[in-house]
Formats: sequence, C-alpha cells, structure tokens
Amino acid sequence: MPNIKILVVDDHAIVREGLKALLELDNDVEVVTEACSSKECFKILTKDIYDVVLMDLKMPGIDGIETTRLIKEDYPQIKVVLLTNYDDTEYVLESIKAGADGYVLKDVKKGDLIRIVRIVLQNQAFIDPGVTGKVFRRLKEKQNTSSEQCHFRSILSRRELEVLSCVVDGMTNKEVADVICLSLDTVKAHLKKIYKKLGVNSRSQAIKVALQEGLIYFSQ
Repeated sequence: MPNIKILVVDDHAIVREGLKALLELDNDVEVVTEACSSKECFKILTKDIYDVVLMDLKMPGIDGIETTRLIKEDYPQIKVVLLTNYDDTEYVLESIKAGADGYVLKDVKKGDLIRIVRIVLQNQAFIDPGVTGKVFRRLKEKQNTSSEQCHFRSILSRRELEVLSCVVDGMTNKEVADVICLSLDTVKAHLKKIYKKLGVNSRSQAIKVALQEGLIYFSQ
C-alpha cells in the first residue's frame, strides 16, 4: 500500500511534529501534511487529495467530531481517525455517528499507528482497545433501556397511554375524562391498571416512570 498521503490535524505543534516524524519513518508514507485547525484542514483538502486524516478531538473553533462529519460529507473517500487523550464513551459513539473510521488514544505505540492507518485504508474500522470495553457496556445499557421502553409500551394499551399522556400534562381525572370522552370512573379504572403495570402506587410515581422510560414527553 505505497504512496499513502496523511493529513495531521492538531492545534499543538509538538504533537503534529511528533506524528509527522513518526509516520514518515514508514516507506509507504509519501506525504504528511500538518494543519493546526479545522479551518486550515478544509483549506488544505480543497488543494490536494489525502488518504487519511488523523484528527484531534478537542480544538479551538470546530471540534474534531464536527470536522469529521463535514469531511465525510464532502470527501467520503477519505478515512478519518480521531486521535485523542479522551477515553469518554460518548465521544467514541459521537465520533462513530459522525463517520469516523477509527478512534485511537494518543498513548498508541509507535508501530501501531501506521498499522491502524493501513487497517482503515482496507475499509475496516478501528477502536482503541482502551475504550472498547466501555463502549460495549454503554451500548448494552442503551439496548436494555430500549428493551424496557418496548416492554412498557407493549403492556400498556393505546387508551392507557392516552390517559398517561394526559396525566403527564398535569390534567386532573375530570379533565382527562373530558378530553378523551370517558366517564370519571373509567379514567380511575385505567389509572389503577396503569399503576399496576408500571409497578407504582401514585400519580407522581407514574409520571416519573413515564418520563424516565421515554414513554411520554411533556407537551410543547
């Protein structure tokens, strides 16, 4: 895989220079260009073609995640690898959503960086082993939350969801009855069933569960 052209985007000169010196040791790397900001990055990309962009996450102006998204919109063929000190799971997930091909921590070993470049150039994704465990746990949490929502939605009838929505909006039982054309006794019966299905004992608890699980949202 000869003649690899890499653009390093980082607001710290010492980081750019270090990465440039490291990458140019590899015979397959033809060019390593430096950019100190997203603005300079975009200017360089309009003038030349690059295979890979190594992108810092936190920079003045447009950050690395948003810059990644913009690069992928205009130059989808370019591989973008976030190179950062941050091992926060949300940053990883947001980077993936933005279209990043890799997420690498800056303590990466010398020989591994060019290997990662080659991996993404083969249309494979790379996530630093230092964050993969956290990412999988976070995804499982989101999956469990989604399953919980589906569970509650499946056990509540359409009418019960309507009643619950009115309750979340702060309506009294009488107002609920008037809005959805039910008798007051029927509304009370629905509320009793809702409490039982949600595992709660009061109106406030039902509202809390409804909002926490994303079953109902406040009316705008």
